Amino acid sequence: MRNGTRTALAALLLGILGAAGCTQSGGTTPEPALPRPFDGVLSYDQRERQALHTADERLVADCMRRRGLRYQPQPLVTGGTDPDDVNPYGLLTRAQARRDGYGITSARLAARPPDDPNADRAREPGWRRALLGTKSHEVRIRLPGGAEFFYNSDACVTRARQTLYGADYDRLSSTYQVLSNQVVTAVREDPRYLRAQHRWALCMRAAGVAVKSVDDPRGLVEQRLRRAADRPARLREVARYELKVSGQDADCQRTTGLTRTVAEAQARAETDAAGARTAELARLRDLRSAAVRRATAPPSPSNIR
Repeated sequence: MRNGTRTALAALLLGILGAAGCTQSGGTTPEPALPRPFDGVLSYDQRERQALHTADERLVADCMRRRGLRYQPQPLVTGGTDPDDVNPYGLLTRAQARRDGYGITSARLAARPPDDPNADRAREPGWRRALLGTKSHEVRIRLPGGAEFFYNSDACVTRARQTLYGADYDRLSSTYQVLSNQVVTAVREDPRYLRAQHRWALCMRAAGVAVKSVDDPRGLVEQRLRRAADRPARLREVARYELKVSGQDADCQRTTGLTRTVAEAQARAETDAAGARTAELARLRDLRSAAVRRATAPPSPSNIR
């Protein structure tokens, strides 16, 4: 499909999504935040993501320039629901359902990522070494459960992140990503959660949506989307179906107590997963807040090398 046709179709379908949100939102009271492991310490809203991305790209460019190389900052790719906004338990609010459903159709129609302005320079070994670092400067960090991550301490991408987020942010955020995954797994295996999920499934079936787990409705939308290919009429049908099913999903989550059960199970699982790491969590929160403040502050000269 040509880009012009795709853009027009995306605008049409996003209009369907937006119109649904306008007609149903009314003056409803704000819904409480959905549960996320460790109070969403690893999550950032769209404004924060944009500011952090812009600041990070600027710092990378500064570092490369001081090494005598040119790096052109890249824009943050946007369009549809950001993957970071998807709840790890499959929960969603009524407002999210009205606005963008599960974000599946809009993500499919999001504009393609822009061409990489650094593609030509990336073919130069010296440029890549400056940007990504070298094996001789590799640092490996052990994480809970035997996992590990590594970075090259001489890379401009590393120097930029450490300037923006702090030297220990990647270790702590990776640690809490592992712990968050453990929490999500524990919640989904909790007998009280499984009973709440069963009540939710009965509610969905009563509304004409035959599902068993909270992941199933998204699967139904994705199946229809695959069958629709790039046919405009079929895509519009999928968009409307997604809005309908996600709205019912959000209603059933609230009325059956699924959201509340997740929050309660999560509190128990966090205690088991994090143990005595409260100081690390506090440090991670501090680094997160400081990074957002730096990113939203007026730019200042950088001397990272």
